[in-house]
Amino acid sequence: MSYHSQFTLPTADQHDVDATWFDKQRQLPVEKNDSRLRTWLVEQVNALQDFYDGDTNPDAVAAIMTHSISTSSILDLGSYSDDILALNILWRLLIKALIEWPSPRTHDLFALLDAKAQVPDKIHKGEASDEDGTPWTWSEFPYFSLIWPEHFQPGQICRRCSDGQEIVLARRLYLRIKDLEAQLIAKRVMGMGRWRTQYIILALEKSIDDSDRQIAINDAVGYEQVKLDFHIPTISFLFRYNAREIYGRVVHGDVKDMTPARRWPGVAKEFETGQNVGLPGNEDSRSWLEGK
Repeated sequence: MSYHSQFTLPTADQHDVDATWFDKQRQLPVEKNDSRLRTWLVEQVNALQDFYDGDTNPDAVAAIMTHSISTSSILDLGSYSDDILALNILWRLLIKALIEWPSPRTHDLFALLDAKAQVPDKIHKGEASDEDGTPWTWSEFPYFSLIWPEHFQPGQICRRCSDGQEIVLARRLYLRIKDLEAQLIAKRVMGMGRWRTQYIILALEKSIDDSDRQIAINDAVGYEQVKLDFHIPTISFLFRYNAREIYGRVVHGDVKDMTPARRWPGVAKEFETGQNVGLPGNEDSRSWLEGK
């Protein structure tokens, strides 16, 4: 499967979701085709469809979609990740909705995520926990970031495309994902992460050369490439929704450790002082980063 075909993006003038979308989600694969996981998936899709149709509110549908996972023990399917199988199915469903539903419905899905964060139950009756043994709660959205499609960098994506048209389609999907991602970070569904600060520094400070413009010979090279038509819009989304956090990280955080000095000497110092952060068209970068 090519990068751009993993999701079906809405058209610019699309306002509705076809009923067949929900039918397709009911048929999503589940681990070992387990009947319990299948039942839970169908329950969640049905609840999501009722929510889409306006037949229920965010709080009610959040309660329905989390109930089976909250009130059931971890399924024993013999895998090394039994504790996350049910969560993966739920997050995968919601992620597909976020990416594939028309943009006017994104607000509704964010309201649903807000409602999920308020569900007081522990996951799998408190049996699912973090590495310190603390039971997971819904407000932490455990493993959501693991399922979120952020695994490829722009250079790696471009080398997987067979021609220019595929790159155009891949870029459209990538930027939709990154726009949503920035909003999810602002809503604390996902964390900013150290690597995103590195992403910003790399894109704004790296001197672009022929090695960035070419198709990478392998994923290691593709990972390091800066594709400005991918990177710059992505950074704009991060600044739009998370300016204060970014400011705190790049000015007050220890960015010297985030910046590989062998590749970008001096960059860390510039970010540490809040000067020369390379934001085009804005002379007062510090104020803009602070969200003033």
